[in-house]
Amino acid sequence: MTEITTGNLAKLFGTTSKTIADLAKRGILVSAGKRGRWQLEPSVGGYVRHLRETAAGRGSDAGADARARLGAAQAQLAEAKAKQLSGELVEAAEVEAKWSATCRAIRSRVLAVAERMRDLPARQHVKLTRELRDALTDLSERRG
Repeated sequence: MTEITTGNLAKLFGTTSKTIADLAKRGILVSAGKRGRWQLEPSVGGYVRHLRETAAGRGSDAGADARARLGAAQAQLAEAKAKQLSGELVEAAEVEAKWSATCRAIRSRVLAVAERMRDLPARQHVKLTRELRDALTDLSERRG
């Protein structure tokens, strides 16, 4: 059984003593039974396995979380595209444009009521026009 020190193992792996300590805590490296000494072959094998798993995306919970978030985001995007294609989902700008046109049409129709009521006495006609404008103004100032 060949032993190696923490410093030499760090040099071999191209890392630091702190990283060696972290790898040891996670059970990737195999201790030689003495403080600061490691079994060379099992430790190198463990480190290689760790690198392979990390490269394959299995080495950390962070990688798994990232893949899960990516998958969820892709699923949401696909669902939104499907709804858009089926007509269940429309662009906000399109909805806003249609509602603006509808609101303008309603305003025009309401204001036209006073004009169609020209046979009223002048005071009533003015009062009706003012009340209709006030109602429209009140509705336009409401938010939510």
